[in-house]
Amino acid sequence: MKNQRVLLVQFYGLILFCFCRSMFAAENQGEELFENEIRPLLIEKCSECHTGAQKSGGLSVESREQLLKGGDSGPAINLAEPRQSLLLHAVQRTGELEMPPEEPLSQRELTAFKSWLMLKAPWPVTTGRILSPSARRVQNHWSFQPVTKPIPPQPSSNATIRNPIDQFVSRQLDQAGLVQAKEADKRTLIRRAFYTLTGLPPSPERVARFVANEDPEAYDKLIDELLDSPHYGEHWARHWLDVARYSDTKGYVYAREERFWVHAWTYRDWVVRSLNEDMPYDRFLKLQIAADQVDDKRESDLAAMGFLTLGRRFLGVPWEIIDDRIDTLCRATLGLTVGCARCHDHKYDPIPTADYYSLYGVFASSREQLVPIPHAETLPEFEQELTKRRTALNERLQSARRESSQRVRDRIQDYLQAQTELEKYPAQGFDQVFSKEDLLPAFVRRWQYYLHQAERQQDRIFVAWRLYRAIPDDEFSTRSPDVTARLQELGAEQINPLVRARFQTSPASFAEVIQRYASLFQEIHHRKDSPTAESGDNQ
Repeated sequence: MKNQRVLLVQFYGLILFCFCRSMFAAENQGEELFENEIRPLLIEKCSECHTGAQKSGGLSVESREQLLKGGDSGPAINLAEPRQSLLLHAVQRTGELEMPPEEPLSQRELTAFKSWLMLKAPWPVTTGRILSPSARRVQNHWSFQPVTKPIPPQPSSNATIRNPIDQFVSRQLDQAGLVQAKEADKRTLIRRAFYTLTGLPPSPERVARFVANEDPEAYDKLIDELLDSPHYGEHWARHWLDVARYSDTKGYVYAREERFWVHAWTYRDWVVRSLNEDMPYDRFLKLQIAADQVDDKRESDLAAMGFLTLGRRFLGVPWEIIDDRIDTLCRATLGLTVGCARCHDHKYDPIPTADYYSLYGVFASSREQLVPIPHAETLPEFEQELTKRRTALNERLQSARRESSQRVRDRIQDYLQAQTELEKYPAQGFDQVFSKEDLLPAFVRRWQYYLHQAERQQDRIFVAWRLYRAIPDDEFSTRSPDVTARLQELGAEQINPLVRARFQTSPASFAEVIQRYASLFQEIHHRKDSPTAESGDNQ
């Protein structure tokens, strides 16, 4: 009988074990199905209309509780009868609701939904609310974790402990089965300290004084001395300057661009000074990102913005320059690369494309400004030579401007014609080499802006341009006379009399409109330069 009872207990125990094991297996299977199949489907197919403020039909898919609660049509999940769940009918499109509305789910996706519901819609407690892939990565990414103060481990009994750091070193040595190395002699110690903190070797005299010093706090005092040394900031600033991709020159430059960074050394010296002054890290970053917006900045703190401006120029391509600044900023402050988000949501780091272009907008709406170094002391000889060079430069610039302006006036018809084919003249002409015979895109675009403003302000000179330009090319010959008659009816307060006189007859094409405007402007220009010019000609 005793053996029978033992066997019976073992039998029931085996049944209970198998039941629990199958229950745990089903639970694990459900959670795995949710994470691998259901969560991505809810995010990709449902979250746009059924999360946050966007709760179409009153339904939210943000949590299991919200699905059980349902929306205007009732609970989305029926745990008692999973096959009767409104959610299943909607995705199978067997009822009044058909979800997602644009494109039906694939057969594999439908099978996954049905299997999940048959398992009573498991939803891992640890994940709580539904999150996008980027949001989940944010929760786990190392650079977003809060800083915690570690608890020093208990050192081994034979370890020499002089400060809390030694306790961590001792633990790693114990785990590796190693013992502490012999303590360095004073001559070795001072050389290590000097090289580590200043990058420079100690002088023989300084080594001799330290070796002969019997003060038990001699080493601590040595460290304080080195931290107070200006060489400390010079040595450690190099590491940050590498992060900020600092350089004195731009490398390859385009055409006549200056290859030296103006005032680059002021940024380098600012970083050195900040370290030597023990500037708090948050302020150190803030000044480099937006010193011009910080109220309590010192005048010299503007040099900190070299962090953003001392980057690659990419032959003047603005979007590449901005991309370099975004990449540098995020690498330095977040420990992340964000360049992938320029084209798509980042595949590995939690950076969506929307965030990238939000930051892009900040940089695109900012501009660089070259300012003098505050309180810079200069020699009289320097000031004299600087004045001489500035005068010579201004004379050359004035001559070049007069020559360029004359070329533009001589080709006024070509610049007006360019307004009908703006696609040939990119707003950024960084990738073109121009000769004196070329039309300059910058001037073409200035004409475009001027004509746009003239239209908004109902300018009297360009009223004919505006009305003729509105006629489609294939209807110009038939509608041109009506516009001409309308122009002749306008008063002097609405149209310049010289323009009205120029359009007493109807032009056959818009090219003729351009020719008439160009000839009028040329005549007025010659009259203005003529000694017999009358004041009334320049109306």
